[in-house]
Amino acid sequence: MSRTKKRTRIVANDSAAVKITVRPYSYEKNGIFYTSFLVQGWKEGGKWKKREFKDEAKAKTFAALKEIETKNEGRKMGMVLSPLTEKQTQEAVTAFDALGETYSLTQAVQFFLANHRPPEFTTPIDEGTKLFLDGKEREGMRPRSLRGTKGVLAAFANANGNPEVHEVTRQVVESHLRNLRAEDGISPAKRKSWNTHRNEISQFFDWAMAEDLSTNRPWCFANPVRQVKQFTAQQVAEQRPDKSTTSPDDLQKLFSFLMRYRGGRFVKTFALAYFAGIRPSKDDSELTKLAEHEAEFINLKTGQIFIPAKFSKTKNDRQVTITDNLRAWLEAYKVFPIIPKNYGTPLSKIRTHFDLKRDETRHSFISYHVALHRSVGDAALQAGNSESMVRKHYLNLHTKGEGLAFFSIVPDLKARRAILSTKIPQPAPGALKAI
Repeated sequence: MSRTKKRTRIVANDSAAVKITVRPYSYEKNGIFYTSFLVQGWKEGGKWKKREFKDEAKAKTFAALKEIETKNEGRKMGMVLSPLTEKQTQEAVTAFDALGETYSLTQAVQFFLANHRPPEFTTPIDEGTKLFLDGKEREGMRPRSLRGTKGVLAAFANANGNPEVHEVTRQVVESHLRNLRAEDGISPAKRKSWNTHRNEISQFFDWAMAEDLSTNRPWCFANPVRQVKQFTAQQVAEQRPDKSTTSPDDLQKLFSFLMRYRGGRFVKTFALAYFAGIRPSKDDSELTKLAEHEAEFINLKTGQIFIPAKFSKTKNDRQVTITDNLRAWLEAYKVFPIIPKNYGTPLSKIRTHFDLKRDETRHSFISYHVALHRSVGDAALQAGNSESMVRKHYLNLHTKGEGLAFFSIVPDLKARRAILSTKIPQPAPGALKAI
């Protein structure tokens, strides 16, 4: 008669992590087969133990409790009547372990509810944006800035399914910023664009956190943008293109074209942009605002152009000296307004035809002014920049001769072209200012 092979016990070894198992176990008694459930895998007094249950649910409950008991070996265990479920009890034990002796569970819950609970009033990003921009408009934000902020927040809402304000996380913001693209639609957006979008979104969430009964705020209790990286000024500058300026030869060609284009209607526009450094014409630019008050702020008698703070991008008053060549252009085309009607499309065509870069007119004015007069301070005053900005970006871009040629370009009305005047005086040596 063959000998029955001894069954090997399936249990955890001495070095294994706690793992209590439940397995069905069948046996025969008086010709009847029975099935029970065997719980095994723990030690008591150094010996392996097991327990048999007829009901599978009771076996699993016992196994779970025994596993907790084994893991918490050394702790004082007690039986407590509680309305908590088994799962809730285990969560409470885990929470106490995480908190240690630093905070009580009650303190942790109170802090969480005060800072992270869903607000009583919620709103989607697009609806919140409307109220946010209404407030900014009442505070006096420029229309151009309002449009920019609206565009950034609308793009954020659309790209993320217009979520509720309190549902936005840091990961959502970071993903959105990483997906920003340059004008070609393929290349990643530049660091300056990343910072701009990041800051606009952050300002919205700071506002959404502020308490305000009229808008039922706060809508969230944390700003998800605060932990999102921001590029430094040096990192942004690494991607900034070189300052574009127009050479005196190219400028003569441009103004010769302008004198013949549509009867010279755009001459004053470009003359003030190039020879006075007025910020170029857009819907709410310095040049556009100045055009509405030309007689009040452009004084040919005193030779000064006054840019009040309400017109200025920097919100500071400044005066620009009318050079002899600028006076010649303004007097020759005084019958035309600074900004012609329906200027958008023609102006865009001119810029495209001559490949004029962003702010090229203003960059030209500052760099040639410094080259001719050798005065960083005077250039800064007239341009409305800081001296450090002028010294860093515009110093020594051109020679004194190029500066003289730039400010010598005048109209020849008979020939209908721009020429270099020999009557524009050079600054006397004694008038030069130290840098």
